[in-house]
Amino acid sequence: MTTKWIEQQEHVALGDKAFLVSFSNENSGSTRYILRSQLVYINWSSELYLTGWCGMYSNVAIQGEGAWKVIRIAKSGRYLIEELEGTELAEFLEEMGYPELIP
Repeated sequence: MTTKWIEQQEHVALGDKAFLVSFSNENSGSTRYILRSQLVYINWSSELYLTGWCGMYSNVAIQGEGAWKVIRIAKSGRYLIEELEGTELAEFLEEMGYPELIP
């Protein structure tokens, strides 16, 4: 079970499942994580990616980080998320309309 703390998210509640995308700024060295309902795609081919590097825009690298669910929201507003695996991942991908990405 892989977990990760990320900053506060808009329109995401406890128990929600979503795709995690990272945005790494090469100038500042910072990385920001966003939970979203849509997959990220490679910028030159428009191929959808669940995980992996998807390109760079204005010195910001974009990467798909898989599918995750919110398991806790701290008083500080930070979110503890857990990566979906196995049957739970397959069911989520089917529900979201991406059965072709089921491992």
